Amino acid sequence: MPLSLYSEEFGSEDNPPLICLHGLLGSSRNWRSVAKELSSSFHVFCLDLRNHGKSFHHGDGSIQAMTSDVLHWMEQKKIKQSIICGHSLGGKIAMKLACCEPDMVESLIIVDIAPRDYPPDHHIPTLEALLALDLESITDRKLADSQLREKIPNWAFRQFLLTNLKVDGGKLSWQANLNTLRNEITHLSANPLSSEDRFSKPTLLVRGGLSGYVRTEHIGLFKQYFSQFMIETVQDAGHDVHVENRAVFVSLVKSFLLAERSF
Repeated sequence: MPLSLYSEEFGSEDNPPLICLHGLLGSSRNWRSVAKELSSSFHVFCLDLRNHGKSFHHGDGSIQAMTSDVLHWMEQKKIKQSIICGHSLGGKIAMKLACCEPDMVESLIIVDIAPRDYPPDHHIPTLEALLALDLESITDRKLADSQLREKIPNWAFRQFLLTNLKVDGGKLSWQANLNTLRNEITHLSANPLSSEDRFSKPTLLVRGGLSGYVRTEHIGLFKQYFSQFMIETVQDAGHDVHVENRAVFVSLVKSFLLAERSF
């Protein structure tokens, strides 16, 4: 029997379900603030993908496996249809799920990721820097942060990565399954969709104006797969749009979802 994903829940069961999926090396906690703001109108679930957060570890870290996990979780929760929202890697899974099981998806929100191949070497230095840390000799996050500083100079990005560091009885370990993620990174960086994949229900892309993940030349790719596609750009945000400008992100999502549900 498939293992189940860890999830956090916000809002009333009487509201329509909305499932949020995080990016690479993230977790459900990345969606908490957004979920709380949306919980007055939606029954929001924030999931930890396999090999992330409090969910199980598995040697198969593929997009297909993660998509199957979300579908299994929906079946366990008896959710027949949901709005699906995914950021980055979570956006890839959201796209694949919508195309594979369109009857289970009411509408789709994709956050700063395109259905295209990305260079895997973008993530490799980060994963290898984390794997190179000798956790036996590190006693706390402060020391881990110090040792990562040379290879990962961006302070905010280091703090995000260090949310994966678990401290238990004075011993440190990684919550994320870094070895599997490193082994699968070429696959995870590829376009999750096949040439036949299609989703014909309302689809919103929210991209960051300061991010290079979804550029103008990529917009046509969405129209190939998503017939009811629309795009919103948050000009002063980067890749983590929902974190960097949460107020505008929430406003755009609410406008999209409530407009769709008014018909």
